Amino acid sequence: MRKLDRASVPAPPSLTVPSGAVSTEKVSATAYYGGRVPWNATYTSFPFKHYKGRDVKAALRQLAGGNCAYCESKIGAVGAREVEHYRPKGGIEGVATHPGYWWLAHNWDNLLPTCRDCNKSLRQHIVTPGMTKTAVEALISKTPKDNYGKATQFNILGTRAINDTCSLVVEDPLLIDPCRRDPANELCWDFSTELTLIEPKQGVNGPSPYGVYTIRTCALNRAELVLDRIPVLQPMRMLRTHIINRLNHWSGSKTELDDIMSEVAVLVTHADPEQPYAGMAAAFVEDFQEELDRWRIARGLPPF
Repeated sequence: MRKLDRASVPAPPSLTVPSGAVSTEKVSATAYYGGRVPWNATYTSFPFKHYKGRDVKAALRQLAGGNCAYCESKIGAVGAREVEHYRPKGGIEGVATHPGYWWLAHNWDNLLPTCRDCNKSLRQHIVTPGMTKTAVEALISKTPKDNYGKATQFNILGTRAINDTCSLVVEDPLLIDPCRRDPANELCWDFSTELTLIEPKQGVNGPSPYGVYTIRTCALNRAELVLDRIPVLQPMRMLRTHIINRLNHWSGSKTELDDIMSEVAVLVTHADPEQPYAGMAAAFVEDFQEELDRWRIARGLPPF
């Protein structure tokens, strides 16, 4: 998971102009919910349809480089793309008296590109620390018993907005919005084992509550996802080992060192934002660059 810059992508015209279909749907939704105040669990949510036009999907692809905004899997090629409402439009799990953030259904700032497994509540296996690749492969051959995935989960630490007159700023959501909160401040990776797991970053008061909630809610350590990350990280591990070996046998030649640094530059390209699991790759590169800087400083060289 990595920081996304929503300001770098023009808002889709179908939502901002807006299109006739979107305008009509907004009016209908306002009337629907206006006639159901206070909301109760017997009501059904409004059937929104016109928030995911082609221009919206194209903009979301550009926003996250064709990756899921949560797990960073490639999603376009396999047709698993979801137009996700960060704040759920159709209700909130555990809050029966809240209709969901229906007034944000067509709001560009509330949309993210996600994969099906992060967005839906599905039966999935979760990998825990200490598990081996063999154990995980055996696990996925069995039917999962528990559901994981965001669906309508949206816990907050502050005061919940109940309509479009309320402030969203005071909600303080636990789910990380990568366009507003930098995931690197809340999440980290354990590269010490073959199965690389994402973890909440430790702070002075313990693990990040935003990291804990986001990992659990979006199932960011689900079995097949963890296995899919292995072949992405493996060539990075191999290149790092190769570079370290060259550094350990460095003759002192500037030409040789420049050549080694060119291989470091190749390693850095693995963290390109359009690569799958770019957030994981960026964390790996950052760890290696710190290791490399220590090597250079010990030899009287400037940091990389």
